[in-house]
Amino acid sequence: MSSEEPKNASYLHVIQPQLLVWVLLTNSIGVGLVKHQGGTLDWVNILFGSLLGVFLILMRSYLSAFFDHPTSPTGTLHSDDPRYDMLKSMDRQTLLVIAMTLLTAGALVTVLLMVRHSLNLSALFMLGLAFLISFFGATPPLQLDKRGYGEVGEAILICNLVPAIGYLLNEPGLHVLLIMLTLPITLLYLALKIVQSLETYAFDRTHRVQSMVVRLDWLRAMQTHNYLVLFAFLFVAVFAVLGQPWSLTWPMFLPLLIGTFQIIQIQGIINGAPPRWKVLKLTAAGTFVVMAYLVSFTLWIS
Repeated sequence: MSSEEPKNASYLHVIQPQLLVWVLLTNSIGVGLVKHQGGTLDWVNILFGSLLGVFLILMRSYLSAFFDHPTSPTGTLHSDDPRYDMLKSMDRQTLLVIAMTLLTAGALVTVLLMVRHSLNLSALFMLGLAFLISFFGATPPLQLDKRGYGEVGEAILICNLVPAIGYLLNEPGLHVLLIMLTLPITLLYLALKIVQSLETYAFDRTHRVQSMVVRLDWLRAMQTHNYLVLFAFLFVAVFAVLGQPWSLTWPMFLPLLIGTFQIIQIQGIINGAPPRWKVLKLTAAGTFVVMAYLVSFTLWIS
């Protein structure tokens, strides 16, 4: 009994809970925009849309664990990788069963949406694209997560496709305002993923793990990070000039102070300062989460 409990609990360790929170947060942006524009909200569709995002993220995590398992023919994890012992304690087939169960649950939700006549062509296209990114991000032969493109796919999935699906389940077509609101958030998310990979850069490079930072190289990745944060806020300003309502624009500038501190820390590392990884990762997550939260909050209260 006692030996089974840790083993069963370990399957939950595959889940990345922060991704689930971020999916729900960005989904609320798409739904909030419908509310902001005076549209009618269908709460059943909102629930189904949230579940689809959660199922896609969880499926991707369990498929990745299945193909990374030490007994997998396609596994590339080294014995000194932090995930190695965790995955070794799990049954590989169980990971596949969980992933397929999540896929089936997502398919069932999709069928229910079709029965309710809630899936228009645009929503179906976005949902299909989200599935392809989630599935092929973890599955050979593409396995984008192992080729340095997984972070980009994850950013598009969480910051663009999830809110788009949430919006399209309540409206017949996309609105350009959704792109204006989510593009800066996407850039900040990519900057966050670079920060999270910088700490493990030496390990990833020596063990031939193809993360985005390894593909870009150390210095270029940090420079790219700074450009991503700068362009995120630059796009906010440009979109304001192009007609984005000021009531939605000014809250997006509030995380600028955090973003500036984020750039200062990266620039310090470039100049030779010792990195403070915990502070840097907290700052990067704060810039992304605060902007996403403020966008969602503003949409819901306006």
